[in-house]
Amino acid sequence: MIVAPKQDPARAMMLSLYVTLGIFLLLAARKPSANRSLIAFTVWSSFAHAALMAVQAFRDFIPRRELAGLAFFVVIAVAVIVLAPAKKSGERASAAVA
Repeated sequence: MIVAPKQDPARAMMLSLYVTLGIFLLLAARKPSANRSLIAFTVWSSFAHAALMAVQAFRDFIPRRELAGLAFFVVIAVAVIVLAPAKKSGERASAAVA
């Protein structure tokens, strides 16, 4: 789906951010243990985005049908946590989940 910026500028902006993040995640997937901070950012930003969407939907700032997007971000975050490489014993602690 191509989004024309004049029709929905917020959606076009979000699409540009997530496409860029996706490209960098694909690059990070080559060596995930060296890119744990990018992976952690992806997880926590997905949780933050989902939480904000939930608040907005329940306060009727956005349509409730947008809760499907919330589920999408939570599923992505959980999948990345599950698939993230284990921390090596000599590594410093980071903000990432185990």
